[in-house]
Amino acid sequence: MLEVKGLTVTSGRKTYLKDVSFTADSGRLTGVVGLRGSGKTELVRSIMGLIDADEGTIELAGSKLEYGDRQNFGYLPSERGGYPRMKVLEQIVYLARLHGMTLGAAEKNAVTLLSRLDLSDRAYAQLSHLSGSEVARVDIAAVLAADPDVVILDEPFDGLDAESAEIVFGLLRDHAESGVPVFFTTDKWRMAQEHADDLIVLAHGRIVGQGTFDYLQGEDRLFAARFATADDASSAVDRLDEAGTADVNAEDEVVTFVAPDEGTAAERVRGLAGLLSFGPRTRDLADLFKESV
Repeated sequence: MLEVKGLTVTSGRKTYLKDVSFTADSGRLTGVVGLRGSGKTELVRSIMGLIDADEGTIELAGSKLEYGDRQNFGYLPSERGGYPRMKVLEQIVYLARLHGMTLGAAEKNAVTLLSRLDLSDRAYAQLSHLSGSEVARVDIAAVLAADPDVVILDEPFDGLDAESAEIVFGLLRDHAESGVPVFFTTDKWRMAQEHADDLIVLAHGRIVGQGTFDYLQGEDRLFAARFATADDASSAVDRLDEAGTADVNAEDEVVTFVAPDEGTAAERVRGLAGLLSFGPRTRDLADLFKESV
């Protein structure tokens, strides 16, 4: 378990993080989501010991991290590097050995990871000859090759197409299930919503929400009703507003609104003219926090 307590990071008059606290549990994927400039990279760099925090502590399994304790952390920075003229397999093995792995173990892990990431046929190609999506997958393989105790990924979706992202996060899921905390940041709200077990929403250096996606949905639920015409939908909006219904919105023939449960929602739309269908709708993570960020 990786635990961040009261982390504050400033530089001059700029505050990058303010009193940030959360836990990234072993065996789970923890996603930090926020706009560019929200403090995600500063958070990752603080966890990795690359920048000093003004206040707060970072602990692993109850012990404060000190110099050298991150030796077996798998880290993907937002600024990608690599060795363009080195062959893919050689590069992964080389980086794994920097973490203290034997040559045999590093080679075995590299071959397995390349297979999982659909890159076996690129093992002996130079990195410079790969596509952007392939390079992004090699970066993930290099992070995981040493069987890290903690995985920290800053913007791992960058460079990945949708299919590659599914492959990568299937692999990260397996790694987490081996008992390792996997922690990633992203500005892609939908991807975080789909892949993270636990979510942390960061805005202007502060946490504005955290928990599972179901928890962040709150007690009230979003419902959608489809009407025969846009005029019927407009009339329904007026009726729902008069009844004190929360967050009523219309787009063409569809009206959305918030209610505590399906029974209450059904009662609100019963008898409305032109009603064709009605049911619950999941709110996107970005919609839940658009006012905060």
